[in-house]
Amino acid sequence: MDQQQQKSAAHVSKLFVGSAVDIKDEIEEKFERSFVNLQLQIVGLSDKEMHDILSQIVCKDKQHEEISIGFLYVMLTDPAMAPKTYRDVTLVSRDGMNVIVANLTLLVAEKYNKLTEIARRQLIWVLREFVKHQVLSVENVIWNCLRQAGGGDASHRNLFLIESLLDIFTEFRTWLENNPFLIQSAVYSYVRLIEDHANPALLPLRQKEVKFTISLIRERFHDIIPLGRDFVR
Repeated sequence: MDQQQQKSAAHVSKLFVGSAVDIKDEIEEKFERSFVNLQLQIVGLSDKEMHDILSQIVCKDKQHEEISIGFLYVMLTDPAMAPKTYRDVTLVSRDGMNVIVANLTLLVAEKYNKLTEIARRQLIWVLREFVKHQVLSVENVIWNCLRQAGGGDASHRNLFLIESLLDIFTEFRTWLENNPFLIQSAVYSYVRLIEDHANPALLPLRQKEVKFTISLIRERFHDIIPLGRDFVR
C-alpha cells in the first residue's frame, strides 16, 4: 500500500455519517479521495505556493475536478476554514465553479440524508455564498434541497433546512425572481409545508412561510400559473 492509499485508509470521513463496517459507494469514495488528494498537494505550502501549484495542476481535467471537490469537502466540513477556502477556490477554479456546483447538486440529490450535522449547516453557508456571488446554476442545488424538505417531518433537522432555504429566498429575493422555475418550486413546496406547521411552537416559522408565499403569489402570479392543477391542489 503506497503513502496515498495509507492516508486514505486512515482518513475518517467528516462529511458522511457512517461506521467502520459501512461500504462506501462511488460518490463517497470520490469525495474522500479528492479531499485526501488535495491535502497531499498543499501540505506545508504557503498560500502563494499553494495557489501557484494548484493553478498548474488544474490545467488537467481530472485533476481540476479532484481539486475542486477537495475544496468543496473542506467548505462543508470545516466552518473555520470555509471562508478562506472559498477565496482559494475562486482563485484556482477555471470553470466558474461549474464542477463544484455539479458535484454539490449530486451530493444533495443522492447523499443528503447521510451528511453530518456540520455538513448540513455548512451546505447552507455555501449556498448563501454562491447566491450572493451569482454563481451559475446554484438554483439546481437549491431545487434539490427543496426536494429534501420532507412534509410531515417536524424534526429539528428538517425544520432547519426549511427555514434556512426560506431565509435565503427572502434575503436574495431579486435573485429568486430571476428564476421562474425556482419560484414555482418554492411556492409549491411551502404551500405544502405550511399545513405541517400548525403547532403553536412553530408559529414564527409558519408566519414567515405564509408571508413569503402570499407575497410571491401576489407579485409573481404569472410565474406560478404554469403550476396549474398542482398549485390548486
